[in-house]
Amino acid sequence: MRAWKASRRRCEGGRSLGGFAEALNTIAARVPEAQLLIIMATDGIPVQKLVLRQDPNLEAVAAEYTALLRASVSAAADTGLGNLHELTVVTDRMTALLVGITPEYFLFAALGPGAVIGRARFALRLAGLSLQPEFV
Repeated sequence: MRAWKASRRRCEGGRSLGGFAEALNTIAARVPEAQLLIIMATDGIPVQKLVLRQDPNLEAVAAEYTALLRASVSAAADTGLGNLHELTVVTDRMTALLVGITPEYFLFAALGPGAVIGRARFALRLAGLSLQPEFV
């Protein structure tokens, strides 16, 4: 929570909010199949989002997958596997990528059918690394 408050103060100064939006726009430019991109806390609260294709279900899906992420984080920690860095869910109509920024914050990407998953994973990982200093 402390990281969020520090990040929020930087947002009010104008620095981070632009950095967050810039990171999401960079992902969108690299991953044309992206439909929704969100920087989220593990409690499901969005920090910044970029809607590329309007679909009211996508935000609900993001919230539901946050619960799956929390359960996966707990399972990894409880079994001694360490920190969870990434979670991918592939369905018939969408691929969801959740990539960690810090243990408390992550990037969510909803990708359309035919998405090149490797390229999307790489773009989200790069963005996550560039965003880490904003949450410390």
